[in-house]
Amino acid sequence: MQVAYLVTSYRSPQQLFRLLRTLRRAQPEAPIVVHHDRFRATWNADLVGPIGGVQVLTSEVPVSWGDFSVVNAIWKSLAWMVENLEFDWVVLLSEQDYPLVPLEELEQRLSVSGVDAFIEAEPIHLIKDLNARKDRDLRYNFRYVQLPRFGLMARLPPAVRRPIAFAGNHLNLALYKLQSKVIVYVYPDGLPLRLGIRVRHSPFSETFPCWFGPMQMALSRSAAESVTEYVASHGEYVRHYSRTVIPDESATATIVCNDPTLKVGRGNLHWTRWTDAELGHPDVLVLDDLADFVNADKFFARKFDVEVDSSVLDALDQRIFGS
Repeated sequence: MQVAYLVTSYRSPQQLFRLLRTLRRAQPEAPIVVHHDRFRATWNADLVGPIGGVQVLTSEVPVSWGDFSVVNAIWKSLAWMVENLEFDWVVLLSEQDYPLVPLEELEQRLSVSGVDAFIEAEPIHLIKDLNARKDRDLRYNFRYVQLPRFGLMARLPPAVRRPIAFAGNHLNLALYKLQSKVIVYVYPDGLPLRLGIRVRHSPFSETFPCWFGPMQMALSRSAAESVTEYVASHGEYVRHYSRTVIPDESATATIVCNDPTLKVGRGNLHWTRWTDAELGHPDVLVLDDLADFVNADKFFARKFDVEVDSSVLDALDQRIFGS
C-alpha cells in the first residue's frame, strides 16, 4: 500500500516544512508533492531537498482562494502525479493540516476500506438547509465575471468588512426569492465582487448532479485517474467551473461522486471546526483545543498556524511518534 500526499502551499516555508518533515518521518517512502503558489510566498524549491522525495510544482498564475485557480492547481498536480508517480492512494492536504495519529493507521484504513475515495459531499439539491442550498445554487449554476475592485472593501478591517459582506449576501438571497437570473456574489474576505448570470445550459443533470463538499479528500489511484481523464476530455465542464465561485468545494467531488465505476465512502478523514461558517474559513486550532479533536477518530485536523501556536503541533508529534 503506497499512500501519496498532495499538499497545497502559499505561506512562508516554516509552516510547510513543519508538515513535510512530519509526513516524511511518519512515512519515509511516501511520495509527497507540493503545489506552491510562488506569487504569494517566494522560496527556493531546493529548500525541501533535505526532507527527501518531495516534488514541488507551481503555476504560472497566482492561486487565489475562492476562484478556479485553486481547482486548476489541484487538477494539474493530480495529472502530474498520475503520469509520474506510483501510488495506491493520494491524500489532499493544505500546509495548515497536520496528522493526528501514526500514519500506518491511515494506510490500514484505506487498504481495508473497500472504496475508491473518501469525500464528505452531497448533491446540492438534497442539502436540507434552505439558505445553504440556495447559496450552492448561486455558486455553481451561475456564470460570473469579476467587477472592478474599487478598494474600499479590501481596505476595511475584517471586523467591519465581514458584516458588510454577510449583509450583502443576505440581500442576495432575498433577491434570489424574487428572481433567480442575475446576482452579485459578495465574498467575506474583501475579494472583488462577482456579477453572476444563471446559465442556460449546465453540465449537471438528473444523472450527473452537482455535488458540494470540502476540498480535503482521499482518492484511490483509480479515482485520481478518473478525475484526470474527465478533465482532459470535458472542456465544457472545465469552462463551466472556471466561471463559478468557490469551485474547489464542488468541481472535483462532482466528478468522483458521479462516476459509476467508483465506490465513494461518504466521509472525511479530517477534523475541522467552524465556529462561524459564514466567515468562510475554519478555526485556527491551539493547544487548548487538543481535547476536542485528538480522539475524534480522524486522521488529520485543520487548520493550524505555527505563528499562532506551535505547541499544539509539538503535542501531536508526541502522540504520533512518542517522542
